[in-house]
Amino acid sequence: MQTYDLRGKVCPEGYVLTMRIVDKLRPGESAEVLMDSFECAAMVVYALKEDRRVVAKVDRSGSLVRFTFTRV
Repeated sequence: MQTYDLRGKVCPEGYVLTMRIVDKLRPGESAEVLMDSFECAAMVVYALKEDRRVVAKVDRSGSLVRFTFTRV
C-alpha cells in the first residue's frame, strides 16, 4: 500500500489530488492518504459516499485525517 502525504494542501488541491489517487486504484489495490484539511476531508467523504467501487476507512487523530482507500 502506498502512502500519500497531502498535509499542507488546501482545497481544492488536496481534494483533486485525493480523487486522482482513488481513480488510479485497480481492483484489490489500496492507498493511504494523510491530510490536515478538514474541508477537503469532508469533500472526499461526500464525493465517495455513493461510490460502491471504493471502500474508504477514515481515522482522525488530532489535526490529522488518515484515509485508507481500497478498490473493490
